[in-house]
Amino acid sequence: MWKLMIADDEPRIRNGLRKALPWEDKGIEVAAEAENGLEALEIAKIIRPDILFVDINMPLMNGLELIERLQEELPECIIIVITGHDEFLYAQKAVRLSVFDYLLKPVQKSELSAVTDKALQVLSKERIEQKYVHWMNHKLEGSSNYLREEFMRKWLTGKLSDEQIGEELQFFQLLFRETIGLLVVKPLSKISLGSSNKNWDPVLLEFAVKNVMGELLQHFQPSVVFSVGKGMIAAVVQAADIARWMTFHTELELIVKSHFGVGVMICHVLLDDSWEIQDAYLNLLSELNHASALTPIILTAKKYLETYYYKEDLSLSEVAEQLKVDPNYLSKLLKKELGKSFIDCLTDIRIKKAIQYLNDPNPKIYEIAEKVGYNSQHYFSHTFKKITGFSPLEYRKRGDSYES
Repeated sequence: MWKLMIADDEPRIRNGLRKALPWEDKGIEVAAEAENGLEALEIAKIIRPDILFVDINMPLMNGLELIERLQEELPECIIIVITGHDEFLYAQKAVRLSVFDYLLKPVQKSELSAVTDKALQVLSKERIEQKYVHWMNHKLEGSSNYLREEFMRKWLTGKLSDEQIGEELQFFQLLFRETIGLLVVKPLSKISLGSSNKNWDPVLLEFAVKNVMGELLQHFQPSVVFSVGKGMIAAVVQAADIARWMTFHTELELIVKSHFGVGVMICHVLLDDSWEIQDAYLNLLSELNHASALTPIILTAKKYLETYYYKEDLSLSEVAEQLKVDPNYLSKLLKKELGKSFIDCLTDIRIKKAIQYLNDPNPKIYEIAEKVGYNSQHYFSHTFKKITGFSPLEYRKRGDSYES
């Protein structure tokens, strides 16, 4: 139904217009009435009428002032002036204000019906055009999303020239500056967690996780989430808020686990330059493929370490207890599949996390040490240098990357 509003200070005029025609038969609802211009303005803002009958001579705010205000507030509203012969000059001014039409009092039903029908034709045409524009925008948006994802896949796999990359980044408004976050995620449709027994279709699960990632990454702008094949999803973001980036992965895992009852494998890295992204992407894929070959016990153990690395007293016994396996068995399995002892695995994870924190110039070295599970800055610095060849302070100045 189209909404009609009547603004006139004379009750008999409002009543006459309301009863003049079978409005419902025309698909019109008389939605509101007003007896002065100020009241008409406030009500119109709320109900947003499609058609407004307005008298020129009204108290508090006359019809001409009302028309001027409404053309700012409701430019799509069709305004029809109702005026007397003695106000004809005002009506002519109203016409200059681009009102739709005007009728002289006393209003004849035939004239009222004719001008209303003409207004309905305009409204119907505008609505059809709006639907078409909305449809076209939707199609263009969909095409734009597809093209953007296709660009990201080609960029990460080295299929574009430097010139093409620069042009496409500009076109899609993906102007990454400062620290860039890159991650690759693989939902584990075959490993159910908790009480969920749902067997997820891999394509549907990928779609669902991709949507969750998109929602969570809205805080980081610019950001883009896209599928990269084999059930994996990648994201590239402007990771200016490094502290928040460091918690994103845990948040994503928890949401996917609680909503879908499955786990996810996540590999991520922080970069100082977008031109490093291709090598970093290949490294993450390699890391993810290696993780995919792990047994569920080691995969879960690795996840546990990546979640609770910050605990100073994190031990092999604690992880084994959580996995309900013998500590010696877990230790042998870690050595067999990862080629490292429990302590080496934990240290590698802590150093990787520390490197990401070092990308943020704000936290002090002792604060980073505490964040990654060391109660001694000296021991942290000693371990860091042993692994990377540099002290944390030297590393922060160099801005190098570390791969385990």
